[in-house]
Amino acid sequence: MYRFMKLFSAFICMMPHSIQYGIGYLLGEIFWLFLPPKRRKLAIGQILFCNITDDPKEARRIAKKSTTRFGRMIIDVLRYPEIKDGKYKEMFEWVDREYLDDAQEGGKGAVLMAIHSSNWELLGGILASEGYPLISVAMRQNGDADKFINEYRALMHQHVTYKTGVREMIRELQKGSMIGLIMDQDPAAQGQLVPFFGYETLTPVGPAVMGRMQDVPIIPVTIRYDEFEEKYIVTAHPPFYAEHTDDKKRDTAVTLTRLNEWIEDYIRRYPEDWFWLHNRWKWTRRYYAGKMEVPPDPMKD
Repeated sequence: MYRFMKLFSAFICMMPHSIQYGIGYLLGEIFWLFLPPKRRKLAIGQILFCNITDDPKEARRIAKKSTTRFGRMIIDVLRYPEIKDGKYKEMFEWVDREYLDDAQEGGKGAVLMAIHSSNWELLGGILASEGYPLISVAMRQNGDADKFINEYRALMHQHVTYKTGVREMIRELQKGSMIGLIMDQDPAAQGQLVPFFGYETLTPVGPAVMGRMQDVPIIPVTIRYDEFEEKYIVTAHPPFYAEHTDDKKRDTAVTLTRLNEWIEDYIRRYPEDWFWLHNRWKWTRRYYAGKMEVPPDPMKD
């Protein structure tokens, strides 16, 4: 798999821009065509019970768009050898990057909150290539996938760690690093219940805990593709600061609730960009079904 991806990347980098994204479009359509029916039902069902729309046809359209965009996402990553030396700057525009600049100048570090929306992989590469001291916290994949993606992340000057412990992250913050965390994954038992799309939902605590311990800003950073401009828009949003009283658990819940509200609002504005194929409420159902209201499981309908 590793050698195949390297060869495919070399092939893509030799192609004209229009052909590159033509291949990406084709890949996206193939992904949707061969998507397992249960996973398709999951995406459509989550769109419906999150009240993004009440029209099943519209939910299917959003689910398809959310899936087919992976074609462009993969092509962009395969282009890293081509764009790494500054050409990536032609692919995007900044909005409000001063929030990142202010945090960097402050020297205390920051938590950068990202979500699985649009091309989050390219977002990390852009931030690192633009000179921000980013450390991305990632989940380990299988051997070939890990080897390939980490080699390509390095091309964009991105440092990735699998150390997810708070202590390790605190040490990096104390060095002035920016810790990049994906905030919208199901964290299983490590999460804390707070509202999300109308349901109490297990939510990753990392941003809230680190923000509280180190009094650093939690800065949402997003990327989306503007089809009219044919460019990505990378936006740094106004920072959050963690609640800080004598009640640590309450503080974490208050901060996580604010962050989830922000994420939910963003997803409602750009539903086609979000990763609806992820079973966001899987462990909330497993742990709390029968104890509280949980969303329906579309894969069982």
